[in-house]
This record gives sequence, structure tokens and C-alpha cells, in this order.
Amino acid sequence: MNNGHKACLAKQNIAIYILMVCGGLVSAYCFFKFQLVTKVFIVFVGLLSVLYPFGLRKIPFSKIFIISFVWTVSTMLLLVLENDIPISQNIVLQLLSRFLFVFAITIPFDIRDLKYDAHNLQTIPLFFGILKARFIALFSLFICLVISVFQYLEKTIIFSNLLALILLYFVASILIVKSDERRGEMYFSFWVESLSILCYLFFVISVLIF
Repeated sequence: MNNGHKACLAKQNIAIYILMVCGGLVSAYCFFKFQLVTKVFIVFVGLLSVLYPFGLRKIPFSKIFIISFVWTVSTMLLLVLENDIPISQNIVLQLLSRFLFVFAITIPFDIRDLKYDAHNLQTIPLFFGILKARFIALFSLFICLVISVFQYLEKTIIFSNLLALILLYFVASILIVKSDERRGEMYFSFWVESLSILCYLFFVISVLIF
């Protein structure tokens, strides 16, 4: 590695550390303004994330469930709690759908890491094999689809939202089916990772069209 490349990496690391410190300070400031129940859940998911490398990772399949749980809490449940939104059937279904979606799109990353994960770190692809792992991910998306159709029939989501979700699950299914350990990093870090952004774009487009 030449000196120019090392200097470039060093500058990037400095920028990352500065962003981390700034983000930490802003987060700490906001934390003390939240309600008590929100603070409790933030601390809980924070502890899960911190403790995972120090023992929790030894629990079979814990990795994917912790990721799905933390994402579900961070992206939806905290908003529900902080805004005193009643925990209705619709909220529970939304949380379940969010959990299953993250669960499904995390499996391709476990497939990617097959050659790196130690055999004592039990993941779904390591235990069941790639083919069955894909099926589990697709079945999770199918449950998400069933939930979305049920919510539409119950009139808790509108037709444009249903179409956006159907398109999202369809694209996610294609990426899951095509996932294997031979795919390059760009496939996972860009295409699979971008599904959460596509979700937002599909919602915006569907609302504009319908």
C-alpha cells in the first residue's frame, strides 16, 4: 500500500471519528428529552448491540434475530412509544411485518459471510444450507405480503401503499433468490442494502401516481 493511499485512508478515518463524536453528542442531547419508556427501550437495544460480540453471538441464530429486533424497535417502536400511540392490532402487524422484512433481507448477508463465519457461529445458511435459507427468507416476505393484504382489506393502509409493498417484496425476492457466496460485495452492500431506500421511493412514487 503506497503512502498516498495510506494518507487517504487516514483522512477518511478521521472524518468517520468526527462524525461518530458529533452523532454521539447529538444523540445524548436528544436522549434526555425522550420519555422514560423510550429511554428504556433505547438503552435495551443499545445493550443488545454492545453485548452481542461479547457472548450473545454464541447463541444459535441470535445474530439475525437481534438485527431484526433492533431495526424494528429503532425504526418504528420508538416512534410509537414517544408519541403515545396506542398499541393496536394494526401497530402490532406493522411491527411484525417490519421485523420479518429485515429478517428476510438479512439472510443474504449471512449467505455472503458463509466462508468467513466460524462453524461455532450458527447462522441460518450454515445450519440449513443456502437453498433452505433462501426459502425461509422468501416465506418471511410472503407473511409480510399476507399482512399487507389483510391491512388493505381492513382499510388500515391505502391501495397505493399496498402496491408499493408488493413491488418491494417482489424486488427483495429476486435479490434473495440470486444471493450466493460468489456474488461480489457490491451486490450485497449496494443492491440488497438499498432495499430500505427503495421502500421509501416506491411509497413516494405510488402516492404520486395513484
